[in-house]
Amino acid sequence: MKLNEKMLQLRNMQKLSQEELSEMSGISVRTIQRIERGEVTPRPYTIRKLAEVLHTTLDEFNTEMVKETDSGLSSDAKLNRFFMANLLVLTFPIVFLLVPFVIWKNNDWSAESSLICKKVLSFQVIWICFTAIMVFLTPLFINFFDGQYVVGKLFPTPILVYFGLSGIAVLVVFQINRSIKNNSSNWTSLIPLLF
Repeated sequence: MKLNEKMLQLRNMQKLSQEELSEMSGISVRTIQRIERGEVTPRPYTIRKLAEVLHTTLDEFNTEMVKETDSGLSSDAKLNRFFMANLLVLTFPIVFLLVPFVIWKNNDWSAESSLICKKVLSFQVIWICFTAIMVFLTPLFINFFDGQYVVGKLFPTPILVYFGLSGIAVLVVFQINRSIKNNSSNWTSLIPLLF
């Protein structure tokens, strides 16, 4: 049973109206309504106050919260976790692909969220290949055009190229999400689905 259903059940068992529960707990009626409809996840303070008034333990509420957060993360929360993993591009390129892939495979996704993840993962494969080529060819281009290559310095040119492309990759990943959510995915259709 979800938290909102449990709270509604306990309130009805004690024959309390939402207004009475509000007065007794100090929580606004609007917040109680939103919790009971499942629109919001209550804060710990709110849960504690409601548990006191409904004569139940925090453990009973918290057990329900743990079950909900483990299995019922919203698509936005899952996507946020997925996109935060994309910042790993700044550490090591293959991690940029592996961690989001594992997150994608280990979750149930809505059709829209799954499409976003597939587009992002496909972009990442293409980005890794392109970046590897650019990083390895940068010294050759510099040597061909200028004859100078910074060797042994703190930031040799290939590393600067990598970080520049990494910044662009992070921006593109977030733009893919925005474009698909806004149904303006005209340019994202250019990214082939590899997954």
